[in-house]
Amino acid sequence: MTGFPRANESAHISIEMENVGAEHTDMVAASIEGMLDSLPLLSSECCIYRVPEKLRKFNGGEAYTPRAVSIGPLHRRHKNLQAMTEHKLRYLQSFLSQIRLSLGEYIKHVRTWEGRARGCYAETIDLSSDEFVKMLVMDGSFIVELLLRSHFGDINDQMDRIFGNPWMIDDVGRDMILLENQLPFFVLKGMLDLVMDNNGEEIPSILKLTYKHFKSFLTLNKYPDNISTNEVKHFPDFLRHCHLPSSPNGWQKCDPAIEFSPSATRLHEAGIKFEVKKNSSCLFDVEFTNGVLQIPYLEIDDLTETLFRNLIAYEQCHCKEKYIIHYMALIDSMINTHKDVDLLIHHRIITSRLGSNEDVMMLFNNICKEVVFGHKVYFLTLCKNLNAYCRTPWHRWKANLKRDYFHSPWAVVSVVAAVILLMLTFIQSVCSIISV
Repeated sequence: MTGFPRANESAHISIEMENVGAEHTDMVAASIEGMLDSLPLLSSECCIYRVPEKLRKFNGGEAYTPRAVSIGPLHRRHKNLQAMTEHKLRYLQSFLSQIRLSLGEYIKHVRTWEGRARGCYAETIDLSSDEFVKMLVMDGSFIVELLLRSHFGDINDQMDRIFGNPWMIDDVGRDMILLENQLPFFVLKGMLDLVMDNNGEEIPSILKLTYKHFKSFLTLNKYPDNISTNEVKHFPDFLRHCHLPSSPNGWQKCDPAIEFSPSATRLHEAGIKFEVKKNSSCLFDVEFTNGVLQIPYLEIDDLTETLFRNLIAYEQCHCKEKYIIHYMALIDSMINTHKDVDLLIHHRIITSRLGSNEDVMMLFNNICKEVVFGHKVYFLTLCKNLNAYCRTPWHRWKANLKRDYFHSPWAVVSVVAAVILLMLTFIQSVCSIISV
């Protein structure tokens, strides 16, 4: 018959359990201590991120994933991008012919950048030192050589499989602006410096080469004269600077219930006139004065969504002031239906190379979802003035009167004739009464 343990047996079991618990506690502590010891140091250079999953779901990740070439460590193992390795090697061969270093000396030089370059990535890169340096050499040389060929026009060489193929150079150019597909800008500058040391002053700066290359297939607003090479983090950062306003005075604190602009059709119904902002080199030059809303021209094509989604992702992960997010939110608030798109296209504020105006509407309606706007709004005063104008009944009445009765010269003639007939009838009635 099995009974309960006696008192001394219970004490013995309790001691054994305490010993086992202590051993397990020591093991857990040792495990956690090992994890703590292996934590990498946080770097102030961090600027290259994976796009948050909440942003990827609206586009299926397509706007953030390379199609033709992997740049950097985050997509280097994708099988569909391995075909570009041969092109990278050919560009590396050409690059080596333009510098004074042998391949071994070049690798040794690049190795000095490894620590700083690793610190530019938000996640720990699981590549050995040799693998990481090899990646920097292959990808960095490829990009610098591509920028040089783009600038000097060496694109008629039929042996060049990238510039000789229109779809290839477009896909490579697109992949170069993706946030997850980047090398630190200082690496590219350092590699170009090696070419400049061998070729004198005829080589433009890395900023000028970058601007010229992307300007050929992106609608860039202006060259960022107020920025130095040392300030640029990578290509998305450079493209963001190309769109920023020259003055940061538009920021204002607001509450979370901020109202952006009414839709374009509602603005139109309130009597607001739309005009393209002429001689403007910045998307942020939006002005509303005396019932006239002036907006800089925006061209929308197949690259627009990819560009702005990656700039938005970069601002979400890295930037305190979210300029691009607030600009896109403003345009998004003006576009609710395809009629809003029709109106903006009619006034030549935007042009679209997409399939339909529905596509433009969907682009803007989804691009700011799950986005954090921050505690300041750039267009706060503009939005308040637009909403106040639309809420004033007189503006709507005046707009309705003009739309219904003065929309054409014949309508004006009809209204004037009706008024004259009404006045004559009134005069006739008065005269009849007086005569009686």
